[in-house]
Amino acid sequence: MLLCLTGWLAPQLGLADIDPAEYGLKSSVRSEKERQRLQAEFHTDKKREAELQRQEEEIEARRLAAEKAAWDALPYPVRLTKSRCTTCHIADYYTRQRHNRIGWGLVNLRMQYWNGVALTAEERVAIADYLAESYPAAGAAAMLEALLQLAVPLLPLWLWLAWKITRSRFGKRLNE
Repeated sequence: MLLCLTGWLAPQLGLADIDPAEYGLKSSVRSEKERQRLQAEFHTDKKREAELQRQEEEIEARRLAAEKAAWDALPYPVRLTKSRCTTCHIADYYTRQRHNRIGWGLVNLRMQYWNGVALTAEERVAIADYLAESYPAAGAAAMLEALLQLAVPLLPLWLWLAWKITRSRFGKRLNE
């Protein structure tokens, strides 16, 4: 089988018609003077590329320094909110929502305990204060949120009263 394969491939190799002279250099350096000129051009190009690289690095360093200075100029609550919230959300996500102070605090608690965001109590307060001041609830939404926030703490009291009233009504009927 190997002999058959070699017998079949051997004539095919000659069909390529490749001239080894085509692989040679089209123009070769023929004199020492021309070789030195080409080396000088090469070194000049290399220096130019190094200078361009250095300038690009310098521009990038200035840009990064300006970004850092702009970041450091922001108030602490803004930096904290951007650093914590934008790891998961784009900034438009929380800027479109509207809550009052307690609502933003509850959002922060939910993010901390259900989504695993690492927030301290001070950070939660700072973020909630900043968001409530910057993106407050307005109109009917603010009223509804305030009523719900009053209702939640009073829920155990309402349940206890309902149980007492129901027990007293059914207790009277059972005794009759």
